[in-house]
Amino acid sequence: MLTQEQIETFKERLLKEKAKTEGYMENREEVYDEGELSHYDNHPADSGEELFLRERDQALTELDEEFLTDVDKALLAIENGTYGKCEVCGEEIEIDRLEIIPEATLCIEHAREREAEEHKTDQERPVEEDVLDPSETARRKQLDGSDDINQSTDAFSQVEDFGSSDTIADSEGNHDPTRE
Repeated sequence: MLTQEQIETFKERLLKEKAKTEGYMENREEVYDEGELSHYDNHPADSGEELFLRERDQALTELDEEFLTDVDKALLAIENGTYGKCEVCGEEIEIDRLEIIPEATLCIEHAREREAEEHKTDQERPVEEDVLDPSETARRKQLDGSDDINQSTDAFSQVEDFGSSDTIADSEGNHDPTRE
């Protein structure tokens, strides 16, 4: 069981982390407007960089918000006198865990279970995969869209009859017969 002195130490750490994180969020630069009326003459990499920076800052903000929610939850547990106890089973959270993650409100077993549940939902596959047959979708279709296997050539072969960008070097033997 945690002593009152330990709880006060954890409370101070949580308040410092909260203030530091809120400071990061306030100082994060979120001005992306370049002051131009049109991006027509900009290189595509400039637009890509701007998009990357926006997504990065959005992801960091979301992580910071999640962290602040956890910190507020831990501070509320301190006020209620339940800090250091797992909110699922009520067992004591190991002091080593609290020293590393002072905002923890779950014991290690329940934290792992919750993480596994979250990871499981992130890995769900698209519902289309349940109804699509890869052997059907991967077959070669004919130019007219039919599946007639008696047709002599597929769509690519029919189009290639009109010419291709292959050079003589792409042919078998890799030599130009006109230079012999």
